Amino acid sequence: MIEISHVSKQFGDFKAVDDANFGIRQGEFFSMLGPSGCGKTTTLRMIAGFEQPTSGEVRLDGRDVSKVPPYKRNVNTVFQNYALFPHMTVFDNIAFGPRSTKAPKDEIAGRVKEMLEIVHLADFAERRPTQLSGGQQQRVALARALVNYPSALLLDEPLGALDLKLRQTMQLELKRIQREVGITFVFVTHDQEEALTMSDRIAVMNAGRVEQIGTPEEIYHQPATVFVAGFIGVANLIPAAVVAVTGDLATVDAAG
Repeated sequence: MIEISHVSKQFGDFKAVDDANFGIRQGEFFSMLGPSGCGKTTTLRMIAGFEQPTSGEVRLDGRDVSKVPPYKRNVNTVFQNYALFPHMTVFDNIAFGPRSTKAPKDEIAGRVKEMLEIVHLADFAERRPTQLSGGQQQRVALARALVNYPSALLLDEPLGALDLKLRQTMQLELKRIQREVGITFVFVTHDQEEALTMSDRIAVMNAGRVEQIGTPEEIYHQPATVFVAGFIGVANLIPAAVVAVTGDLATVDAAG
């Protein structure tokens, strides 16, 4: 469980995140969606430990980690730039994490093999990153991030560098992998289709604030604010005043 408890982050006079307060459930695919500059990546960086909150707490499994460095948090991050080691094979790239913890060789081999099978790259173990497509490189980056069994995987717009068709394919692949490994995925995107396709729940952000959190169906069919209604899809927004509410029905007065 990841808890963002009344977290704010300021850079000088600019408030990048303003009193974010929500929880991310164990094992869910949770997306933070919004336009550029809305605070979603800053929030992700505070979960990862790359930034410290100005106020509030970030808790992982009930423990306040707001001032804990990234390497002491049981979370891994995949960025848009996959940062694979070009001089290493796919196997060695994935094995880098467990080798750094001095895990036994047999255990490393078993874990790497498991990850290669999960990301459907079992036949590519001896290739180098330059011999792979963009989608294959991304799957290597995912396997490398998952091989140490983190409690959560943080993904900062990892599909942004891919072409449209490959991006759509990888949306389904990401969801499949997340379900198979059962690890919490926290996904940052400005792409509405990505968030609606993959997520169990979505936090829509704007100007540093969380506008709404809900399932894709709730976000799409029951937007909580004018911003969410306009950002998620094409909408006809008509100014009106609520005159009366009876049960599930509202009487409104609209000009014209």
